[in-house]
Amino acid sequence: MSNSVNRYKEDLGRIHLTIILTSDLITSLTHDVVGEVEKLGLKAMIRADGYAFMKSSVVGELGLPHLRYAIIEDRAMVWVRAPYKLSEELLALAGFNVKEYCEEIIRAAREIAKIFKKYEDKAVGLNIELPEL
Repeated sequence: MSNSVNRYKEDLGRIHLTIILTSDLITSLTHDVVGEVEKLGLKAMIRADGYAFMKSSVVGELGLPHLRYAIIEDRAMVWVRAPYKLSEELLALAGFNVKEYCEEIIRAAREIAKIFKKYEDKAVGLNIELPEL
């Protein structure tokens, strides 16, 4: 396994965003987040607890890392599901390059963090953890 894959695994594992808002604001936040992620070229696939954001359903089928967005009561949370499953071989099967794939996830997380920050003055709590540039 290459050093860059290990570095990206660590970077993806550092993505953790949480915001606590009232339910009406969570709905508005979710609308904003889904819209922005889709503008970035990721699909918002509905899950029981929120959304999976990924390039295509192949990502989920292969178990590759992807962004997850969950709503639990008054909290919205974002993290990367299964960063430890990052694999050059699986990405190649899906037609993706490791660097471009991971940087797209990180870029999307940064954009979501910007949206979370727009709601900061109305939030009960906000936590943003992202890898350094």
